[in-house]
Amino acid sequence: MKFQTLGNPNSPLIIMLTGSFCPSSGVKYLYEKLKDDYCLILPEYNGHYENSTFTTRQNEAKEVVEYIQKQNIHTIKMIYGQSMGAEIAIELFKQLEKTNINVDYCFLDGAPCIKLPYLYKKFMHFKFNQILKMMKKKEVDQILNMKLIKKIARGNTENLRPMIEPMALIAQFLTKESVKNETECCYTFDFPSFDKETQNKMYFFYGKEEKAYKTCYSGVKKAYLQANSIFKEGYGHLMYSIKKTDDYIEILKDICEK
Repeated sequence: MKFQTLGNPNSPLIIMLTGSFCPSSGVKYLYEKLKDDYCLILPEYNGHYENSTFTTRQNEAKEVVEYIQKQNIHTIKMIYGQSMGAEIAIELFKQLEKTNINVDYCFLDGAPCIKLPYLYKKFMHFKFNQILKMMKKKEVDQILNMKLIKKIARGNTENLRPMIEPMALIAQFLTKESVKNETECCYTFDFPSFDKETQNKMYFFYGKEEKAYKTCYSGVKKAYLQANSIFKEGYGHLMYSIKKTDDYIEILKDICEK
């Protein structure tokens, strides 16, 4: 795993974890608006660069913990995770309980916290492979013109450019094993246990049009009764952060400043 640090090292720390098949630059539209007020650590998952392989969310979280300890960090203002990164964020939050490192908040956008049957995971693995193969062969404009991308973006594909461009860049490094393991990470989730006080530090954020809300949130609420929830009507997966970036940043800052 590689790490990039942005902002003032004396400012409150946010760790930003991206979604599946998305490099750390995939959240540039967010960190460019946060770096003046916060110190940001941006992990680059294994498998997202040459000669590396993504294995499990537990291993990814463990490497983040080891890095933080080496940097002699004792306080984290927020662990931020998008999609698969939200699941890694929860695992990281759990692993940090065993250290002397304090975490104030954990913000989880579009977390696909669910355990799916084998055949469905196999189908998703096939689907991801097909998409990534196309990304290796096509220009970004061609990718944005794909039927699937249009469906996700609901017609306005330019909204997805900040994510698609970096994803297309790392597609060349993703091995079959990494794709398989990231699929497994996304759709095989066991809810780590947290006490009520710790659950209250967690913020689950969903657009009400995304599948993760419709299929996963009931499990999230059952597992973490004391966690906070934020919903946005009319938005799909991660779309509020992209379409309403300034408002989204204010939500993050409001939580950090509590």
